[in-house]
Amino acid sequence: MCLLLRSGFRLATLPYRPDWWIAAEMVVLLEGSPLSTEIGVTFAIVFGVILYRISTKAALHMSSNPITRNHVQLTVKTTAAIINLVVILILDEVYGAVARWLTVLEVPKTDKSFEERLIFKTFILKFVNAFTPIIYIAFFRGSKLKKLIRYIRSKQGAFQEEERQKKLQRYETDHFLEPFAGLTPEYMEMIIQFGFVTLFVASFPLAPLFALLNNIIEIRLDAKKFVTELRRPVAARAKDIDFIPRMVYQYMYSPDGSMHGFVNHTLSYFNVSHFQDGKETLDPLHLGYPVEICRYKDYREPPWSTTPYEISKEFWTVLAVRLTFVIVFQNVVMLMSDVVDWLIPDIPKDISLQIHKEKILLVDLFMKEEQGKIHILESWSSTGGKEHRSTSKSNNNNNSKMAHPHPMPRTAHQQH
Repeated sequence: MCLLLRSGFRLATLPYRPDWWIAAEMVVLLEGSPLSTEIGVTFAIVFGVILYRISTKAALHMSSNPITRNHVQLTVKTTAAIINLVVILILDEVYGAVARWLTVLEVPKTDKSFEERLIFKTFILKFVNAFTPIIYIAFFRGSKLKKLIRYIRSKQGAFQEEERQKKLQRYETDHFLEPFAGLTPEYMEMIIQFGFVTLFVASFPLAPLFALLNNIIEIRLDAKKFVTELRRPVAARAKDIDFIPRMVYQYMYSPDGSMHGFVNHTLSYFNVSHFQDGKETLDPLHLGYPVEICRYKDYREPPWSTTPYEISKEFWTVLAVRLTFVIVFQNVVMLMSDVVDWLIPDIPKDISLQIHKEKILLVDLFMKEEQGKIHILESWSSTGGKEHRSTSKSNNNNNSKMAHPHPMPRTAHQQH
């Protein structure tokens, strides 16, 4: 069976479509288009919040009020979070009503089918509504988006960059790289990832696995970024948390108990004549005189010792002190935690006293109930004994009466 449809001046033949095919097309029309529209609305709102952040940040930076300029980040983040929360709450109710309306339009034949379709639509819409901002923060905001934009730009201008690098010196080429902004964005990225993993690991147990895979890839991407896309960081002196070698030198090896000579103590000796073949210096007289001994940072025996370049006893001393420090520190922390637990109990003293009083009252109440039960049992037993005695007396009287129903007449001898 076929249908004829006039299209302009031609007749088009359409094949016969069964009822289930038409129903499927209706489901696609009723489900696909509205769901896509709602998901698009969610993405549009997230994009609108992004535009709001950018425009508000730019407007506040141009403000004449210094207080406003100093609190731009706080103002933008707080207002954007509030707007995002309000939008999510409103769309949550709207999407619930839309999901039910779409399910009603499908006219399912059974309640089970209606419930299944309603759950599917509600889950899709509310999932997109709730997790779209989170997905944007986790994967697109910050360094990830910057890396993507940087990668696209690098691909677009690869040819021009190569041509320019051919004409420039290395230091000139490095000058055109982006400046190093510090490690704060990298640490912040790890903190956000750790927060997402700990928050959603209960509902998505594979989150730590994906975080590990992301970090493995991230290591390579960051290495490429720091080597080829960013300028070399400016050297800055930082405090060293490894204070144990200093203490070991000051209290064990220093002749006067000071730090004088510490750097020389941490450097080992190397004879340049001991270089392997093919690894010698290209210009031995680069400094204007031949160099025979070099110094490097390590605890090694000097080349004139019986065991040249072996690990020295200073190394083992520092290692033993480090291990001792770790053990002592661990025990001190455990002791302090026990002291804190003793000083600050899990249950406050007044609450523990109240619990003790309640236990005493419960015990007294239980004893009174038991005494009442014993008294009732004793009263029942005493009443039962009396009834038993009265019943036994009546039975004895009846038995005597039955044994002597009529009294015998007395004889003359008995009367006397």
